[in-house]
Amino acid sequence: MENKILIFRTSITKRCDIKRIGKLLAEFPQIDKWNVDFEDWEKILRIECSGITALEISEVLRNNHIFAKLSVYYPEYEDTKRKKHTLFTNALCRLSYGW
Repeated sequence: MENKILIFRTSITKRCDIKRIGKLLAEFPQIDKWNVDFEDWEKILRIECSGITALEISEVLRNNHIFAKLSVYYPEYEDTKRKKHTLFTNALCRLSYGW
């Protein structure tokens, strides 16, 4: 199965929402790691996973009144340097060109 990184913009407004997300995502062994950037104005949820789709994740969250829109999807690369370069390049394009 392909490892991937999914990045969602979310509707969370309170830190207790992060605990709710944790309880929901704990039910999925396909999710290796996740975190929320609560300081970002979009309240970014970043998930490292395999064998689960962005749609499945967003539906589970939506059923619990947390709305998440997929912002970016990255297939995970074996070569860490290449991965970091690709993430940086994609972020730069989003900032420069509004992608």
